[in-house]
This record gives sequence, C-alpha cells and structure tokens, in this order.
Amino acid sequence: MIARLTGRCVHSDSESIVVDVGGVGYLVRATTGVVQAAQRSPESVTVHVHTSVREDAIQLFGFASHVEQLVFERLVQLQGVGPKVAIGVLSSITPQDLQRATLQEDVALLQSVPGVGPKVARRIVTELRDKLEDIVPSGVTTFSAQVADGSAPADSVATFYEAREALVGLGMAIPEAEAALAETDEGADAGERVRQALATRKRRVRS
Repeated sequence: MIARLTGRCVHSDSESIVVDVGGVGYLVRATTGVVQAAQRSPESVTVHVHTSVREDAIQLFGFASHVEQLVFERLVQLQGVGPKVAIGVLSSITPQDLQRATLQEDVALLQSVPGVGPKVARRIVTELRDKLEDIVPSGVTTFSAQVADGSAPADSVATFYEAREALVGLGMAIPEAEAALAETDEGADAGERVRQALATRKRRVRS
C-alpha cells in the first residue's frame, strides 16, 4: 500500500500529477494545492497518498498533508461522496474550515464547492459533525473558524455572515469572501466590512 511519494513531477494537468520515483512514474489524482505546488517546484515533490484498490483499478489520490488525507478518507465513507467530490472539497476548503462548517452547519460553504449540491452538502455537515476533532489540529485559519470555538464576539459573527452574503451576491466565491473578510475590522458594521473586503481584493489583484 502506497502512503507517500517523494520524487520529481514529470507531468501535470488540472487534476493530476505524475511523480517519478526511481524511474517509476506514479499517476496521482491530487488536490489543486498539490498540483499547483508540483508545477511551481517540479524537481522535488512530496505527496501524501491514499491508495484505492478496486477489482478493475488501483488509483492513487494525493494530498499536501496527512491531515488532508485522513479527512478525504472520512469524506468518501459518506453516501453520495465519491473521490471526485472529496478531492473537490479539499481543493476548495481547508480541513480546519471544513470542521468549522460542520460545527456551525454552514451548508452554504459546502455548496460553494463545484459538484456539491444541497443534499450532499447537508449530508457532509450532518454526518461529519464532531467526527473531525481527532484528526484536524486546533487553530484558526480564518475569522469564520473562530465561531466554532466561541472566541469571536457575537456582534462580529453576525456582521461577518451578513457581509459574506453581500460579497457572494457581488460575485465572490465563499472561500474568497471569507479570506478577504478575515482582514477586516471585526468591530465594523457589515457595510464597512464589505467595503474593506473589496479593497483587500483589489489590492491582491493589483499585486
């Protein structure tokens, strides 16, 4: 059973990489983060691997960390969540924010992932609730994650979600909106946080 590969990336596309290890090329279907990292530094690639063995095929799925791999394995155990959907979720959402989404029943965040409809999003939120704490390390990656541990003031939580909804209405994807809002003033009202988030996005585009 292959658990990890370290070698040279000799080919990549939008969904997979080929890792050359000692002259043997391993085709790995990977998250977007793994693919982009391999494209940036193809000479040295390390990828954590889940090996799927079926009667008709052996498939390798690649992740940037062991935690991502474990979350993938929890996801594919759910009805209606195959490897393609699970890879898509981990390409769009960090394990920490996925845990936060399950604790706060943030179905909208899951529905923002391509290929995840409302029923599957609800199933992920419901069935993974309290089942990631043993594998996802504690720590906040976005302001929204603070909702999960109660460290965010109630007023700022309300304005965060109100501002996020407004930004999504303006065309932002939920992860992009949350990343921008993470840099806004938690004490500001929703309108001001939207303004600050748009300014942050504008600066990033320019850079």
